[in-house]
Amino acid sequence: MSKLLRDAQSGGDTGHPPGGLLDSAGAESVRRSKPNGHHFDQRSELQKKLAGPPSFVPEEAYCTDPGDDVDPADCVQLVASVDFPTRYGTFTLYGFYEAGIGAEHTAIVHGVVDQAVDCPVRVHSECHTGDVWGSLRCDCRDQLEAAIKFVASQDRGAVVYLRQEGRGIGLLNKIKAYHLQDLGLDTVEANEYLGYPAEARSYGVAARILDLLGIRSVALLTNNPDKIEKLTNEGVEVTRRIPIQMPTNPHNEFYMETKREKMGHLF
Repeated sequence: MSKLLRDAQSGGDTGHPPGGLLDSAGAESVRRSKPNGHHFDQRSELQKKLAGPPSFVPEEAYCTDPGDDVDPADCVQLVASVDFPTRYGTFTLYGFYEAGIGAEHTAIVHGVVDQAVDCPVRVHSECHTGDVWGSLRCDCRDQLEAAIKFVASQDRGAVVYLRQEGRGIGLLNKIKAYHLQDLGLDTVEANEYLGYPAEARSYGVAARILDLLGIRSVALLTNNPDKIEKLTNEGVEVTRRIPIQMPTNPHNEFYMETKREKMGHLF
């Protein structure tokens, strides 16, 4: 188990008072100002109600000591973890901070994954339109829910949720790409029209998260060979692929066919 994981779980001494986590604005979020004297007085009073010392990393300490062999810009830090009951089962929820772009990522873990080999893992990139709004233009939410249910049914496993929307082009550009698709382009052509590659995601942060969780090798839930290749290039040992194919609907049939024909997805 990594030192950061042990510290996050045991409340390791960071040399800083407890602090709040980043807000949910994502990669562009701005850190809140440090508490003034009144806030510290208020915190002292609230401290008396706690059953024990908080084990999270305070905001002002994010990536302040990434290690001698880590560029601070490349730092990914495990910030907090908590028991996490869901409609799919009970997990442990982990929160991570990526210093390079100020992004916040999460992972849910079922069972003991420290030093796990051939561990079932889904690396899921954020899909606001699908995961939040239930869009029928893609299969993202269906894949996410299927992955969570599958991991919950296993002895151990994890789902990593990365904040890289729209295959890496961002939410607003993704909405523009949808509009371009309504005008006649496919999903690949729409990205290219906007000046982006068909697949702009990277998985270095995912590799670091898996390392922080102590996972030694993964059985990857994916249909995407590019994801397997990129994770492998980042040093992740992928032992096998677990297909995660979802039924199509009239709104995403052309999108799914484009992913198969132009992006090599394995359906």
